[in-house]
Amino acid sequence: MIGQATGMKSGERYRVENVERAHQFPGFFQDGKYYLGPELLTAVGWLEGTRFIYDSLDAAGEPVFPNREAGTVEGLTLTLVDGTTLELSRIEASDTIVPVAPGASGTEREVPDSGAWINRSPKAKESSGALFEPSNGRRGIDGGWRKPKNITPLLIGAAALGILVGFTLTHSRRRDS
Repeated sequence: MIGQATGMKSGERYRVENVERAHQFPGFFQDGKYYLGPELLTAVGWLEGTRFIYDSLDAAGEPVFPNREAGTVEGLTLTLVDGTTLELSRIEASDTIVPVAPGASGTEREVPDSGAWINRSPKAKESSGALFEPSNGRRGIDGGWRKPKNITPLLIGAAALGILVGFTLTHSRRRDS
C-alpha cells in the first residue's frame, strides 16, 4: 500500500528527477517499490510509509546510503538524507525504455528520441585502431595495423643453421666410430 502523503497513485510509474551533484536514480517507482528495469522482477528500493529504502551497494559492497535509507517521499518530492530535493514525475510504462529498431544492415540502431526519459548518447564512430599515425598496411592477428615483414633473411638464416647442425651431427658420429 502506498502512503497518501507520498502523492503517488497505485499502478502508476514515477521517475526521479536527475540533477547534477546528486545521486542518480535511473529507475522508477511503481506501487511503492523502486525498479531499475521495466520487467518488474526485482525491486532495489521500496517505501515504508514515506521513507525511501534504497538497497544498492557501492563498489566496496557498502550501502550507497547509510542504513539504506535514501530519504523521504512527500508530495511527489524525494528529499535525500543530505537535504537534496528531487521531484518525482509520472511517466507512461512505455517511457521506461528507449525503443531500438533494426537497421538496414541488420544491426540495431537507436530510434530518434520519442520523449523517452532515458536518453542515450549517440554511438561513437568506429576507430581505425591507429593511435599515432594514419592506418595503412594489413591488419594483424590482434586487430592492430602492422607493416608487412620481409621473411627472406629469416629463411636463409634457418637454412644455414640447419646445414650447420646437420654437418656437426654427421661429423661427430664419424669421430665416435
